Amino acid sequence: MRQQQNKRKIYGWLILLFFFVGASRSFATEDTIVAVVNDEIITQKELVDYLSAKYMQLTAEGKEEETIREMMTDYELHGIEHLIEEKLLVQAANKKGMEIRSVAVDERIKQVKKQFKTEQQFLDALAEDGLTLGDLRNKFTDQFKAKYIVETEVKSKIFVNPQEVTDYYQRHINDFMDPEKAELDSIFFSYKDGREQANQKAQTALDQLRSGKDFPEVSKEFSDAPSIGMITKGQLLPNLENSIFKLKEAETSPVIETDNGLYIFKIRKKIPVKVSSLEDVRNKIYSQLFDEKFQARLKSWIEDLRKNAYIELKK
Repeated sequence: MRQQQNKRKIYGWLILLFFFVGASRSFATEDTIVAVVNDEIITQKELVDYLSAKYMQLTAEGKEEETIREMMTDYELHGIEHLIEEKLLVQAANKKGMEIRSVAVDERIKQVKKQFKTEQQFLDALAEDGLTLGDLRNKFTDQFKAKYIVETEVKSKIFVNPQEVTDYYQRHINDFMDPEKAELDSIFFSYKDGREQANQKAQTALDQLRSGKDFPEVSKEFSDAPSIGMITKGQLLPNLENSIFKLKEAETSPVIETDNGLYIFKIRKKIPVKVSSLEDVRNKIYSQLFDEKFQARLKSWIEDLRKNAYIELKK
């Protein structure tokens, strides 16, 4: 029931988008031309259908409601530009004679249907958003064409040389360092009853520790806070860290003063700085470099498509 209410909430929000783009079916002309891309037009209805199909796609992918809301806001604000870009991609795919297997579109529609309890709820949702099943099939077909033409013309032509990965690793070696760590026992003396009393308690505790009493026993008797545990260099205040990381394993610190209270530390274990090997991070670096090249090449390729196309936005 709650899932259905969430769907209705987003559907209601999506309908508001139709008003924002001037596409209410009660008092707007659906075949109003909003843009021309080469020999194809983009109508107001097509823009609305595009938003609806995008919503269907996001729900089929199982994205969270808030994520869908954010992405749909972007699609609404830049809907015409997104649609022009998709038109250019689909036109490029059509020039290549690219065909999409119906089974792929059927599978995508099946994923969308899973979001609904019954076939009728699915059809009602389509109708509520002004779509027919044929409209949805066409939109998904275009999305597949856009995706595959990008893979064919852009992604498949990207190559990351192994030497590029090595060079990146060497230039950014500090990014692959795991800082020094320390596993601590700690005793904290707050100033809640005054600084003098906190200092007296801290000195008493330190005397007990130096006489050989176990740290956990003293901590249980005196500490006003749980033990800090594992820390990574850079997490605490500099004066604390300087004192902590100077200690050897099993060594107990003197009383250390802070603005909020006093501390006594004991190092249980120190873990030195570790640098991830190239082999450990090779795939991560490769993916990052590949994505950077992909984004740059995609942007350039789409810019070329736009330069060689006739595009007119209608007011």
